[in-house]
Amino acid sequence: MLNIVILTGRLGADPEVKETSQGGKFATLSLATNEKYKDKDGEYKEKTQWHKVIVWNPNLAESLGRYIKKGDVVNVTGQIEYRSYEADGVTKYITDIVVGRFTGNVRLIPMGKTNSSNAEGPVAKAINAEKAKVKAKSSETEDGPIPF
Repeated sequence: MLNIVILTGRLGADPEVKETSQGGKFATLSLATNEKYKDKDGEYKEKTQWHKVIVWNPNLAESLGRYIKKGDVVNVTGQIEYRSYEADGVTKYITDIVVGRFTGNVRLIPMGKTNSSNAEGPVAKAINAEKAKVKAKSSETEDGPIPF
């Protein structure tokens, strides 16, 4: 059997990086996905779903805390988990998307300028700088003969 979830959406808040009682790090993300559709009257509607994502990979959690911010578009691959607890005699149900220590991933989707306060964040800047280096090297070799 396979339990896999793939979501692409915007962060609703900066990631929260926390520590377990044993000292391990994890991150929680609030992710919004949108669906646009036409209702029976022909009017366009938008429906937003909010997802709680928990990242148990300590290295990834630290990187997310440093490099992604509210408003960034991310792609999350993980597993769906259901939990419940009782409070004041009422059973509460929670659905989490879990990115395990060795399974799943979170990737920043470079969107150029966004509504984020991190309009072109460090990751996007690093990607653009690397592309510029590759382009500069390729233009240097184009001027001379191919060295075979």
